[in-house]
Amino acid sequence: MPNHLTNSTYRNIQIGLAPMEGVTCIATRLWFSVVSRPAFAMTPFLRVTKDYPWKRVPSTYAAEIFDLKDVVPYSLIPQLMGNSPEDLERIASPLLQVTSFVDINCGCPSPKVVGSHAGSSLLQTPEIFDKFTKELEDRIGANRFSIKMRSGFHQHSEFPQLLEVIAARRLAQLTLHARTRAEKYTSHSRWELVSLSTKVCSFPVVGSGDVLDLESFQNFYQQCHDVRKLIIGRGALRNPWIFQELSSGKKVTVTFGVLSLALASYAVMQDFFQKDPERFLSEAKNGLFSETCFNDFSAWEQYYAKLVIAYYGSFIPPQDIVIDRQSFAKVKMIWNSLRSGLGEPFLQPQLLRTTSFSDFYQQLNCLFLTQEETILLRHWPEFDWMYSGEKKDGK
Repeated sequence: MPNHLTNSTYRNIQIGLAPMEGVTCIATRLWFSVVSRPAFAMTPFLRVTKDYPWKRVPSTYAAEIFDLKDVVPYSLIPQLMGNSPEDLERIASPLLQVTSFVDINCGCPSPKVVGSHAGSSLLQTPEIFDKFTKELEDRIGANRFSIKMRSGFHQHSEFPQLLEVIAARRLAQLTLHARTRAEKYTSHSRWELVSLSTKVCSFPVVGSGDVLDLESFQNFYQQCHDVRKLIIGRGALRNPWIFQELSSGKKVTVTFGVLSLALASYAVMQDFFQKDPERFLSEAKNGLFSETCFNDFSAWEQYYAKLVIAYYGSFIPPQDIVIDRQSFAKVKMIWNSLRSGLGEPFLQPQLLRTTSFSDFYQQLNCLFLTQEETILLRHWPEFDWMYSGEKKDGK
């Protein structure tokens, strides 16, 4: 394989935003689109039970396939999770009237989900997984659903049997996060299992796991050169401009102006969505979030001004923004990951200890005064332990 990727390679691989529970709500998906425009996104799973939802999904769950279908620059894959094909069919049916397929989560490792016999719990017994996916195909239809899964429950040696089950289905696609449930987010994703899946399955395979920058993307492609789709989750939190980096094949630098306006916009978008979701969706339908600013300061200035005027009714500078605690908690969540792409000076804990966005913004400004005017966004491997669940130095 070549040790570099051509421009045509970047264009031929669709790179999307991975679903992350509690993170990638519609406000966050739209923010990533404004920052660096993923080609597609997946919703976090909608938990489906016998009683919920009942035929209708929440209006904000997958608005991009309904009212916003023609105004957002990315496509959306709605994801469902449950352990009953009958219940999943009930919710998939109305979604399939407006989208080509729905994704079924068979990979979530959380104890609560596993305890309810959903998510990665379905991988524990190949016979149960086979019965579950076959009934899904019978009820939902061939090529009308996809599966997102891990490479095993306890260990990777389980994967050949699971892959045999999946290869027998007629799926729209398979998304493989090549870690076991036991590994959660530790160790390294087994990309060779993604490559194996492309050789065995007759439908598209979507890669997932450990693509954190241009170099890791190149390494992934060298192992998985038949993959035409890739999703990025934690890598996007650590570098929200990663979709720009990978689509252009060039590293991205940001100024304080770009970074601060991007974070201020994230804060306002979260607060707007939390407090007035109906008006938020109305503004989205009118195209407020349809443009992408990338790392262009002028574009961010214009976007931020339009955003705050739409929400507050008049212009408010970033240092004067007031948002509620829930919205500010989301800002600190995104900062906790993003700071690792900026380098060690930004890992200081003071910003995470602030209690308001105004204080956060002022301390961020002071921190930037001690740094270079522009900062290269990059992956720092020495900080991986902070986001994998492993202890420092792998201990």
